[in-house]
Parts: sequence; C-alpha cells; structure tokens
Amino acid sequence: MAFPATKRAKKATSNDIELIDLDVTPVMNLFMVLIPFLVSMAVFTHIAAIDFSLPPAQEEGADPGDSKELDISIVVTTNGFRIVGTGKKLDLIPRVKGQYQYEQLRVLLKAIKFEYPSQKSVVLVLESDILYDDIIKFMDICRDSQFPDIGLSGEIG
Repeated sequence: MAFPATKRAKKATSNDIELIDLDVTPVMNLFMVLIPFLVSMAVFTHIAAIDFSLPPAQEEGADPGDSKELDISIVVTTNGFRIVGTGKKLDLIPRVKGQYQYEQLRVLLKAIKFEYPSQKSVVLVLESDILYDDIIKFMDICRDSQFPDIGLSGEIG
C-alpha cells in the first residue's frame, strides 16, 4: 500500500485554480475570411454543359437519299455561312463588318421549321478557325428555332 489514509497528502482545492480567458479572435478572423471565400468558390465552380451530338458515320455504299428525315447542315466558314439541305444548297450569307448575320440565320431556320415541323436535328459543319463564341451563338439560334438536336462536324467538303 502506498500511504495509509491518515497520512495521505491533501489535494489542492479550487482556491488555487486560476481561470483563463481564451482568445478566440484569431479563429473568428479565420472564419470571417474563409466562409466568404468558400461561398464565392461555389459560384465559380458552376459549370454549364452544352448538349450536342456528333453526326452518324455514313457507310460508303449507303445512298443518302434513303433517309426519311431531312438532312440540314449549316456550313460555317470564316467568310460566312450557308444552309445545306437534302438536295438543296442556299447561297452563302457573308459576314458583315466581321460579324455573322445571326438574324438572317434565325429567319431561315424558322422558315425551314415551318416547312418541316417534325425536323429536330441540324448539323453545324465548322472550319477550324471559327471562334468558340460564334459556335455557341449558332447553337443557341438553332435551339431557339426549335432544332434541339445539334450535331458538330469538322469536315467541309
């Protein structure tokens, strides 16, 4: 046994304990900086996705006239754009002052939609020099004209 109960040393009582104030100011400063930073990063990480599909590969022996659906393509070059359909080819609509004539495209697509109301797909045939913003504008106009299925192609033939 260590010590008999009568000879045990008395433990310190609460009279000797000193109360300590915690300084939480640095932690609060950290939260004041960290919370707005995390909230702003949530806005920056919002990613917009654009749905598109690639045109189907045609077999070499297949006849393009076998298709029951109209094949509409918008050929976009650095000089302008033209709409090409099954058996038809519209004139080139040139760029004016470096800008594509989007309103004229909108009018043409609305006319095509009026003529072929069941048509839902269109293919954008793009040159490699076309800017990303222009591609997105062409896609938006196609969607606004009720052509939700947009394909992308890089070959101009």
